[in-house]
Amino acid sequence: MVECPHCAKPTAFQRHCSHCGTIIQHTVEEKFELLSEAVEKALKKERQKRKKKRRVKMLIGIVIILLAVYVGVKSVGT
Repeated sequence: MVECPHCAKPTAFQRHCSHCGTIIQHTVEEKFELLSEAVEKALKKERQKRKKKRRVKMLIGIVIILLAVYVGVKSVGT
């Protein structure tokens, strides 16, 4: 997604803005920069998603360990 210079709304990377219909002209350098930014954002989002998934797995493991310790202590105390 790129920002239309005419209406300032995000639009797909194409020749015409899907909102206002303005022709969007980009140089090769601008196209390369826009595409590299899009790839960078996608990679960052994927990294954050994997990091969150890893944290959830770790928290589940900690809960299981704490539950096992609690049950073990409770059974020893009776």
